[in-house]
Amino acid sequence: MKIDFEKEREIVDREITFFYFSRAARRIAKCIKWAKKNEDTFFLYYFLSQRLILKENFLPAINYLNKAIKLKGSDGCAYNDKALCLADLGRHKEALECFNEGIRKDTSRPSLYHNKGWLLNLLGKHRQAIVCFNKALELENLRPEALYSLAGIGDNLRVAWVFSEGASPD
Repeated sequence: MKIDFEKEREIVDREITFFYFSRAARRIAKCIKWAKKNEDTFFLYYFLSQRLILKENFLPAINYLNKAIKLKGSDGCAYNDKALCLADLGRHKEALECFNEGIRKDTSRPSLYHNKGWLLNLLGKHRQAIVCFNKALELENLRPEALYSLAGIGDNLRVAWVFSEGASPD
């Protein structure tokens, strides 16, 4: 049986994004099994990292993602997930560098732009985040998380403006 690992990881990404963690874990387990059976080392490392990410074991996940990147250095998904792990560990500068490297290697992944925007927004760099969210939407119009992020960023900009004017947000 031929497995489309690209499609599988897209499904896993959606399941994780929308908090279907049990479904994602089951699909990841199947993908690990299939990767072993098909002797696909890249996807084996990739899906092993996904299992660790679900368990919030970010350092070992980064190790697997580094191995995956060594095998396939142009894979935007691996860079994206490594950057997210770094961000979850509070290593924001490294995460931004990783997002940037992933974007240089793979300009076609909306998740790279969206998640870089998420981190920039978290860091208070709202205008830069908007550029990233718009790029994600350019690549995949109606991407739900990018639309949601753009809608929410207006509140962040309003609060930042109010504080810059010396007023309280109320």
